[in-house]
Amino acid sequence: MKGLKRAQNVVVKPNCVVDNNKLAATNVEALDAVLEFIQPYVKGQITLAEGTGFGQTMTAFKNYGYLDLQEKYDFEIIDLNNDDFEIIKLFDKNGKTWDAQVSKTILTADYLISVSPPKTHNEVVYTGAIKNVAVGSLLRPSGKLPSRIAAKIGLAKNNKMSIHQGTRIINQNIKCLAQELPIHLSVLDGFEAMEGNGPVSGDMVPAHWAVASSDSIAADFLACQLMGINIKDVGYLAMLDEEDEDKTDYFIIGDDWKKSIIPFQMHPDFDRIKNWQ
Repeated sequence: MKGLKRAQNVVVKPNCVVDNNKLAATNVEALDAVLEFIQPYVKGQITLAEGTGFGQTMTAFKNYGYLDLQEKYDFEIIDLNNDDFEIIKLFDKNGKTWDAQVSKTILTADYLISVSPPKTHNEVVYTGAIKNVAVGSLLRPSGKLPSRIAAKIGLAKNNKMSIHQGTRIINQNIKCLAQELPIHLSVLDGFEAMEGNGPVSGDMVPAHWAVASSDSIAADFLACQLMGINIKDVGYLAMLDEEDEDKTDYFIIGDDWKKSIIPFQMHPDFDRIKNWQ
């Protein structure tokens, strides 16, 4: 835990795609457990940071009970959708680059922690630790004007929506973001996970497992195995694994974890989205 002890700015990133569905979000009990674990080691500031894909971030924090933890842990709150940003080049469907606005809070964190539920996904098969941080770090400025109008006149840009450029490109964009946003600790709370029409409207799976690792790829790999997902079907994970120059074979001591494997029902569009190459 040396890195955590030295960190002046510890950022904890829950997953809140929408502001009104607890199953689609990081459970407050998982968040509480992580904060309780890290608090004795942290000498600097803890920041709870997220930017919803739909709805309002502060509404999500209130609805999911996160604000009830603030007095206990004295964390700062940042809405990533309206954060200061830096530019990272991503790709469009024509292979050209565009300037993605990426949260400065996430980019400059001394110690970044992802806490998320494992879920099936309607465009990339699976979402967990890596995608939680990659897409959540993209700005989606909120204001009185609809985002599509605001973007046209240069007032706002829905970067989260802009990465959706077809099956291969969205996977490539998530891979690019992941390479710029190192996660120091990944926690996947599979006590209640989501299958089927994820990441928002799927059904609950009482999987009753949790995964934690200082290696975000390894964490997502194991979660996929527990869900019965072939890593090769998850484009951004396959790309990251292929480009990992220091790649090692991930293994788990013992076979007890295999008793927790539950083949999840995939998204209805699975046959299409798994063909990302």
